[in-house]
Amino acid sequence: MKRLCYFVNSDWYFDLHWTERAIAARDAGYEIHIISHFIGEEIIKKFKTLGFICHNVSLVAQSFNMFVFFRAFLNARKIIKEINPDLLHCITLKPCLIGGVSARRSNSPVVISFVGLGRIFLYNTVPMRILRALTVLVYKYIAGNKRSVFIFEHDKDRRKISRLVDIDYHKTIVIEGAGINPDIYKFSIEKKHEIPIVLFASRMLWSKGLGDLIEAKKILRQKNIHFVLNVAGILAEDDKDAIPLELIHHWHNEGLINWLGRSSNVYELIQKSNIVALPSIYPEGVPRLLLEASSVGRACITYDTGGCDSLIIHNYNGLIVKSNSAQELAVELEYLLKNPQIRLEMGANGRKRVKELFSSILVINKTLQIYKDTIGC
Repeated sequence: MKRLCYFVNSDWYFDLHWTERAIAARDAGYEIHIISHFIGEEIIKKFKTLGFICHNVSLVAQSFNMFVFFRAFLNARKIIKEINPDLLHCITLKPCLIGGVSARRSNSPVVISFVGLGRIFLYNTVPMRILRALTVLVYKYIAGNKRSVFIFEHDKDRRKISRLVDIDYHKTIVIEGAGINPDIYKFSIEKKHEIPIVLFASRMLWSKGLGDLIEAKKILRQKNIHFVLNVAGILAEDDKDAIPLELIHHWHNEGLINWLGRSSNVYELIQKSNIVALPSIYPEGVPRLLLEASSVGRACITYDTGGCDSLIIHNYNGLIVKSNSAQELAVELEYLLKNPQIRLEMGANGRKRVKELFSSILVINKTLQIYKDTIGC
């Protein structure tokens, strides 16, 4: 039995976005190992029940402390050597750097997954520019491994990294996000509410766009146009980009948002909504929220960044707004609020687009083929 080892920065992220693919790989005959920062026992128990073998590594996703990173590097390399995988699949920045270097040194098969480019490619502060330059140098080293493959969630990231790192184009592949199972995320006609419901669900980071969405709501409220803004998400207390919980509570008390906290059933929240909004400037992959919303049949409104506009086509299954423009966001949101029939048409188009291009079975089949081809190199 061939050993497939996933290396990812956080357990919850793998659980949400990668479990379905790992199960498919297990069913295809691979022994599944997962290296991650496991926070609690619940996810470990779930993975063990699925037959996965878990390995804990202290890896702090938002930390730029080089001592902590180097310690994690040594720990992870030791674990990888002990597993001795037939294929290493690295996901998110730090695992890609650590795992990619480890595989390069042994010239062993490795898959590097870019699930968006992250904040290193977003901000232009001096520290971020230095980190970006160092990251590109490491990726160039990793690309020297003849048995390396680079996967991107959309073509924007593929073109950018291919240009910066000078990767052979035949070693790069686009797989459209994590995919979604349309049979689980079923289509439903939106319910009529006296006041329309707009859903925002994401990590509570400024770069995800909640601030702009609230500004848009204030603009529309002055025009006597009202909607309920349901907000669900994960707090990011240790992140410099985090929205403070006190401010979230203030917005809730002012009636600007309906704060729902962390939700274990975003699908249900989407079903209850009329519109789904994610005006993110974060260098996204293909956002899970927009995939689920499109599969359910909800019109989406988003900024022209990352993987958002690889899924959403303007005036087809949603609306695309120029980044950092709360005024334009308000204009486009008003259009959707006033045109329920347009929303229904966009929702139907979104469902069609997901089934044709973004279904999980397509993503799984492409991923398994990459595993087969890479190990066979």
